[in-house]
Amino acid sequence: MVYGRIYVNRVIWLIVINLQLNSSKAEESKSKDVNEYCQWETFQPRCPKSEAILMTSATYGRMRIGKCITSEEIDAQRSLTKDDPRILDCSADVLLLFDKKCSGKSECDVRVFEIKSANIKPCVPGLEVYLEASFSCIRVADERRSCSVSVSSDPIHVIITSDDAQRLCGSKEKPWTVEAPLGQRINVSLLDFGSSSPLQGERRACQVMGKIMDKSIQTVTSICRNEGIREKEIYSSKKNYLEIILIESEEERRGSNDWKVILKFKSVGCSDILPPEDMWLKRTEDLIAVGCYSNRQVWRLNCIQGRWNGVIGNCTNGHKETSKSESNELLQERQSSLSDSEQVLAIVSICAFTVAICIAIVCIGAVCLRRFYLESKKQQDYKSLNCFVDPTKINFDTQRFSVEKQGKELLRSQEENAPTYSVWVDDGDSNFISRQNTST
Repeated sequence: MVYGRIYVNRVIWLIVINLQLNSSKAEESKSKDVNEYCQWETFQPRCPKSEAILMTSATYGRMRIGKCITSEEIDAQRSLTKDDPRILDCSADVLLLFDKKCSGKSECDVRVFEIKSANIKPCVPGLEVYLEASFSCIRVADERRSCSVSVSSDPIHVIITSDDAQRLCGSKEKPWTVEAPLGQRINVSLLDFGSSSPLQGERRACQVMGKIMDKSIQTVTSICRNEGIREKEIYSSKKNYLEIILIESEEERRGSNDWKVILKFKSVGCSDILPPEDMWLKRTEDLIAVGCYSNRQVWRLNCIQGRWNGVIGNCTNGHKETSKSESNELLQERQSSLSDSEQVLAIVSICAFTVAICIAIVCIGAVCLRRFYLESKKQQDYKSLNCFVDPTKINFDTQRFSVEKQGKELLRSQEENAPTYSVWVDDGDSNFISRQNTST
């Protein structure tokens, strides 16, 4: 039964590994093809629920002969404009304009002829122009459901706007929490739609809108916007967990500027894997060594583009059982594979346990010594009495000297306030006891 269970676990594990090795799950951009939209048409991108529009290109002008511009029209216009080069292959990039209108939304409608109102005139006035645009649908986190984001190789996005009143997540009390599978790291990118590209030599100050907190290494990284870069990578974590806290800027408090950014989270590297019971595993960054307890067979895997690449064999086929000495060597190799942190933790635990035992021994010894000291002192006090009465020589004749009479005599002697005290002594007569006064 044990060998059968080990075999089943190994088969399941190998299936999982092979799926990782053979899967080519790259980032699914879901990008739409570039389409032409003539001057009388409307650009209407749509994305399903839990996704948002991300504009990938938008060009306005007379780029080529196609659906909106025919060759006959070009021939006629060349004769009128004396071969002016601006009648064809003239355009302007309007991606920033469409980012403000569409990116981050689930749907939008933009009429092509409305672009003229933005004072964009890339070609000869009076000629018909058109739009070439493309977009993709990106996964977005819904803060109305949760402030926790699970990251994978397929990126997930958080949309942040200047309207602080609509934010449900991102405060110190309720930050965005971003987590990837164990063994992977998190790449954070910023898509900024609020500013144009800087001019040559122009430097823009960072407008801090949030902080990235990596608690694994106790670091805080500022999130800057309005630097004129549409998309840039701003942080790569050391572990698989991050927290995002948003900061209200002075512009937000004044309400003088509307802006919109998107934080993009993507996991990188390969996730940890668990070996079956008859195998051991040791990982060093992007390398894994897998071996058998029953023999010296070892296989190695490399992490390439988020997938483990390599071949893993079977511990039971074609390999003989090792001797006792070889098994001990394998056990020592397995024990040496413990990480430094695990070894330090074990040493600290042993030291703490030893200190606790020592403290307990000292406390018990102190209690015993105190008891011995008190008993010794009590015995010395009894021996130091100036008058000692031997109870074996006293005849307790209940008819002549009762206990009550002795008590009365003792009280009478105390009331006289004399510098003498009374002691009952034996005068040699075995039939009675006499009282004798002795000076102090």
